[in-house]
Amino acid sequence: MICWLRLFLVKVAVVPFAIGLGLTHPGVAGPQSATPTHGSAQTVPQDFERLWSLLHLDDLVVIMREEGFTLALASDVDLLGRPGGQAWTQRLEQIYEMDRLQRDLQREMLAALNPTHLDALCDFYSAQSVQNVVVLEVSVRRAFLDADVEDRARSAWLNGLALTAHEDAILHFVEVNDLIERNVVGALNSNYAFLRAMTDAHPVAAERMTDQQILAEVWAEEVEIRQDTSEWLFAFLTTAYDPVSEEVLDAYVAFSETDAGQALNHAIFAAFDKMYLRISADLGRAVGEFSSQQEL
Repeated sequence: MICWLRLFLVKVAVVPFAIGLGLTHPGVAGPQSATPTHGSAQTVPQDFERLWSLLHLDDLVVIMREEGFTLALASDVDLLGRPGGQAWTQRLEQIYEMDRLQRDLQREMLAALNPTHLDALCDFYSAQSVQNVVVLEVSVRRAFLDADVEDRARSAWLNGLALTAHEDAILHFVEVNDLIERNVVGALNSNYAFLRAMTDAHPVAAERMTDQQILAEVWAEEVEIRQDTSEWLFAFLTTAYDPVSEEVLDAYVAFSETDAGQALNHAIFAAFDKMYLRISADLGRAVGEFSSQQEL
């Protein structure tokens, strides 16, 4: 299973097996704009397409798109200082264009995944018991689009009401796949990409933030991001895995430790990392440009 972390305007997503966003610290390896080549032909191996389907990644992209688009749309006054109107909506539709999201994610994941592991991954995820787990993950991720549902899950976990026999397995799953740290770093990277692009789009050079100021702004949020990530992650995992038998969950966690499981974890993190960096930079650039129009 996999989850994704919430950052500035891009909230967590979920996919089978780990959690993904960045792999580098902001300012160390600068965020990439990841401008895709639309319409370019890409040959996707049949076994990769099968794995994509088994992981329900199309469903995940739909959820991520709805979450990010809706939040960005509702945040126009906070971001722009005024209602964004139809122009803001159209810009967001371009940034969150569904086919582009799916194409970018598929391309990056295919590039990052060692194909020697595809048979093992497809064999594991094709088992009905594992498919049941993946469906639970996606269903709960979709349910978390409702803020009340997410808040209740968080409250249950924080108050110790969600602790089950799965507690040790979930803790091990989080540690083995480094889910909290990877999500925190990913959020920091995405926030950096947002602020860097927003600053670069500012029309007055003298008023642009320096790289040092951007880094300071990003790192000032690290503690809060880490706490929020941990709360969301454990609330999600305890909710999603509550109906799963101990035997199935133990096998699920154990597979994540195998070479194939770790290869998938790496590929999903790498793919979502690049996609979120592109979205964050595009959002930052849009905010900078819209703010510039207001000033003019």
